[in-house]
Amino acid sequence: MSNRTTRPAATKRPKAVAPLDEAARALRRMLGGDEARQPTEEIPIVPVRGTGIERPVPEWVDVSQRLFRVFAFIDVSGFTTYTDRHGTDAAIELLNRFRSACRDVTGRRGVRVAKWLGDGVMIVGTAPGPVVAAVAELLLRLDEDEFDIHAGIAGGTVLLFEGDDYVGRPVNMAARLCEAAGPGEALCVGADGDIPDWVEVTGVVTVRATGIGDITDVHQLHVSETAWAVGSPVEHHPSMLDQRLDDDRLDDDLSA
Repeated sequence: MSNRTTRPAATKRPKAVAPLDEAARALRRMLGGDEARQPTEEIPIVPVRGTGIERPVPEWVDVSQRLFRVFAFIDVSGFTTYTDRHGTDAAIELLNRFRSACRDVTGRRGVRVAKWLGDGVMIVGTAPGPVVAAVAELLLRLDEDEFDIHAGIAGGTVLLFEGDDYVGRPVNMAARLCEAAGPGEALCVGADGDIPDWVEVTGVVTVRATGIGDITDVHQLHVSETAWAVGSPVEHHPSMLDQRLDDDRLDDDLSA
């Protein structure tokens, strides 16, 4: 006999059925289907930890879609005025420049572009620090361009809907803070202790947001020119360092 254990079969989730009318009940009795239906077991709810490496679950299990995420909305200030003044071609170049910078910075910071919003963008991350850093770097990188950007940042528990849409108060807060921010400014709430040391907090204010009310303890963020990293250009990506050390050791052994 083998000691191999048998994997328990998953019970399929019963489909919802419409109430039967009298004719349908009579037909069921004629066909011998009037036996009592067995009560279904309660379907478990499995919480998602948000790490992305959880064990797989059968599709009949209801998976809780409440997750902690950090959101940032970033908009180009005065885009309509810029378009009227410089023309459509210049506006398209502006958007290309803005989106290219967003893709570069978010990809390197480990956060994601959730959706493009015309002359704006919504980005999302799993922790406050990288999101704040991404927004701050964009403020600094685009500072010399002919347009300004402004941003709002907020984090908290939200509902993940249909796999790619987020619903909840933190999303609305980030959007309202972006609306309230001035050109070249980022307003942030809920990131205490996670703001990078090269990002300056110039004030703490209360923002009155439409549909939400007063948002307290909002940090006004600013990035100075001294925030740029200082160092000599590197020839190789840091991931290549171990390979280069091994090559150097091999060269030393061969020359010995």
